Amino acid sequence: MGSRGFRDVAEVLNRLSMLEEQDAVREIAALFKKVDANCIETLLRIMRMDFGEASRLIGTHLLKRIVSEALAGITLLKQDVAEGLVQSGRLKDVLSRRSSTLLEKGLSIDQAYLGMLETCRISGKSSIAFKVKSLTGLLNKASDEEAILIVNMLMGRQKPVADRLILKALDEAFQGSAAAGFGIISKEASMRDIYKVALQVVKNAGRDESG
Repeated sequence: MGSRGFRDVAEVLNRLSMLEEQDAVREIAALFKKVDANCIETLLRIMRMDFGEASRLIGTHLLKRIVSEALAGITLLKQDVAEGLVQSGRLKDVLSRRSSTLLEKGLSIDQAYLGMLETCRISGKSSIAFKVKSLTGLLNKASDEEAILIVNMLMGRQKPVADRLILKALDEAFQGSAAAGFGIISKEASMRDIYKVALQVVKNAGRDESG
């Protein structure tokens, strides 16, 4: 049984932009080998910042407002102060204001993804307060590493991991099992099928943990 913890994901993705391509592939491959097979698809959705139709709200003024209100809620800072600190690259300073009594053991990969997905699903003005409350709860359960990734993703400050890096990492992680994946991808008009490819690669490598 592999890891289901979001902290492992956050630790890798938070530093990925600072790595050379081969080092990035190596880090992602190690993550693939570490994570529970049942979490691979959700992990890929996080890495690709794929929230379906809700993805269009990533980085919008509305979502930034929700994030800053949630950060104010977990720190007792004023919203404009919290937002200003985040915009100036001082998110860690904001998170340091949290009460340690609110923190839990961190999030699962599924909890993190579903929490971010819920925050992105805006269905009118009446839902904003609910989204803020929901995100506040998610951030209170997150470690600093996890919270940094969540905030950066929702505010559009985090870049999606390129599909070519994902495929290279799958290949490295599962000893060439991804070779068939490149063929499948090349025949499809949409890279959304990368999820099917990844799951097949994992299954071929004997990591399928379904059932």
